[in-house]
Amino acid sequence: MKSLSLKKPILLHVSRIAIGTFFIIVSLLTSQTQADYRIMIIIIDGARYSETFGDPQFAYIPTMGNLAQQGSYLTQFYNDSITYTSRAIPALWCGSWTAVRDTFYNGSSTQYALKPTLFEYYRRQKSRPAEDCFYILKYISSLWLPSFHYNYGPATWPTFHSQGSSDKQVAYQTEWVMDNYHPKFLWVYLADVDGAGHSGIWSNYIGAIQIADSIVGALWNKIQSDPFYQDSTYLFVTNDHGRHDDQHGGFSGHGCGCEGCRHIMFLALGPDIKSNFSSNQYHRIPDLAVTASAILGLNPEYATGEVISEILMPTSIHKDPGNNIPGKFSLHQNYPNPFNPNTTITFELTKPSKVNIKIYNIFGERVADLLSASLHSGSHSVRWDASHMASGVYLYRIQVGEYVETKKMVLMK
Repeated sequence: MKSLSLKKPILLHVSRIAIGTFFIIVSLLTSQTQADYRIMIIIIDGARYSETFGDPQFAYIPTMGNLAQQGSYLTQFYNDSITYTSRAIPALWCGSWTAVRDTFYNGSSTQYALKPTLFEYYRRQKSRPAEDCFYILKYISSLWLPSFHYNYGPATWPTFHSQGSSDKQVAYQTEWVMDNYHPKFLWVYLADVDGAGHSGIWSNYIGAIQIADSIVGALWNKIQSDPFYQDSTYLFVTNDHGRHDDQHGGFSGHGCGCEGCRHIMFLALGPDIKSNFSSNQYHRIPDLAVTASAILGLNPEYATGEVISEILMPTSIHKDPGNNIPGKFSLHQNYPNPFNPNTTITFELTKPSKVNIKIYNIFGERVADLLSASLHSGSHSVRWDASHMASGVYLYRIQVGEYVETKKMVLMK
């Protein structure tokens, strides 16, 4: 079996941002010590939400419906931009919608993402070899590529394992890779649902969903039966896009902004994932990679998504708002950082308090009054949309009673 192994990653990284006539050096985020977690991400191409978790009986996904009792799923997860695989897959990789560029690589015409991917963040920031990060999919002669970003790029790409011609064969190859390499990061791409949908034959489409559902169950069982993965592995399952709803052409196509094309599923299982929990908070495709980054202790510095914090247990690295009372007040570093254009500021209160948060530029000029409210004890977060601001260093200042704290963040456009 032929896999593509790549060179070892570059180990050091410093971002530079011009502000006026000088440069400010921005180091990577420091985070709490992370457990040695593993992660598997499964993409089921082109399943419509109405045939997955949109059906309260889970008629076509009985296995994932049962697994949801062990984990969490989202009822409001969306492709919020381009509902084609060629653009949605890079967005899932990057934690951000990204432009792609045509190229000729290894003898084939293909495209690559302009922003770094989760694979690249993982391999470079964790100093992991190529065989620890696998992208597994059926045989494709011209694979879409991660980025050629100057700080990441080919030296930090995953091992591409492109074998077989069906989802069942991809599942077999995934188990083979797990047995022979034991990578800590696996990205599994199942393509058959989309192809079956395009056939216009309902039974083919539903049958492909049922096969994908059984594959998710088989791979989760594989995870739980292998001591290397057992109790230390997260599993995320989602789609790149849905399909037209009946008012916009039906299940045989996709690509517009209708509810059927945009609304997709999201299932999560793992050590710190809440069990038997569903969330109706709105989330979108870029949030997948950012949430995975938070679990793995990575800094997805060019991502724009947000952590899906409500599915995580209060004891995990991102506390669940309002469900626990911290021992002391704390203000966390905004996330992501650097960011573009949105970032989230999280803080914890020991008792009900009046909270004020203001944003200042590097010259000390106030540019935003972000929050002024009386809040309950526990963990809270507030989002800043800086799409109207210029790149640069900003300060966020929180005041709780007599307590005042200020931290730095970087907007990189």
